[in-house]
Amino acid sequence: MLKSAMVIRCCAVLAGLWLCSSLALASPSARPVRIIVGFGAGGAMDTLARAVAAKLAERLQRPVYVENRAGAGGGIAAAYVAQARADGNTLLLASPGEIFVNRIYNKSLRSSGVAGLVPVAKISFSPLVLVTTNESGIHQVSDIAGAAAKNPQGLSFASSGIGSLQHLVGDRLSKDLGVGLVHIPYSGASTATASLLGHQVDLLFAGLAPVAPYIQNRKLRVLGIASSQRSMKFPDVPTLQEKGVTGRSVEYWQGVFLPRGAPAELAYSLSDELAAMLKDASFVRQLDALGFETAFRSSGEFGSFLRTEEQNYQAIASALKL
Repeated sequence: MLKSAMVIRCCAVLAGLWLCSSLALASPSARPVRIIVGFGAGGAMDTLARAVAAKLAERLQRPVYVENRAGAGGGIAAAYVAQARADGNTLLLASPGEIFVNRIYNKSLRSSGVAGLVPVAKISFSPLVLVTTNESGIHQVSDIAGAAAKNPQGLSFASSGIGSLQHLVGDRLSKDLGVGLVHIPYSGASTATASLLGHQVDLLFAGLAPVAPYIQNRKLRVLGIASSQRSMKFPDVPTLQEKGVTGRSVEYWQGVFLPRGAPAELAYSLSDELAAMLKDASFVRQLDALGFETAFRSSGEFGSFLRTEEQNYQAIASALKL
């Protein structure tokens, strides 16, 4: 009898915590929610964050805005959020680069506390595409080595910054092709795309959002997809693995995180809000138009997924001797 009473009390406490978290999220009088993004305005992550912010504000009936903290391949933003107050008012929208890759390249971030971020939900993924200009003379991945041999200065590839996912995939491509591609980092995908269009670099890895308009008007050509499967948006474009680029594939996913120490109940409550958003057909269509496909994983599922992802990136780093 006593044991049953204790169980009932524990359940009541947990239910109360969940209710408090839900009320805190939905309180119109609460402070605005900030979604921190590790790259500049106009890139894939920034574009997604602004769509999420608008929809989340609609659901919570409180202001939600995006704050860009570019640098270190998104590592600065991730470290900032990890150390922020765990009150639900500061969120991080991040991809594998911010969570795993920047710590491979930036030793100063390895003990920054990023690992303490609380996973809320995985919400989407986007094809990570390798593109070049139509004037480059490179029509497929196999042309890259020949083009590099003809160019005394070699070929260069742009990324969203040192330690970004695009940086890692570019280094892997360089190693697998046996070509010394020169890495040119930028503060975000939009500036990297502008550099490619201006013929300042030869190649670019990017999510769809910043490059899709230029693919559609044929200013840019897609050479390959970095994931393990072809994209539904470009079914005729092969994956890099199909073109002989060996090694582990990567998925350019996007997820939401809370600061270190955030209570699980808050993560669950916010996860439920994001799940409801992704059931809205009009919002799903909006994300699709931006180049993102929905791929929801709840807080617990996302945490398990991240543990597997960490092993994958450790293996890639080891293969590249990083």
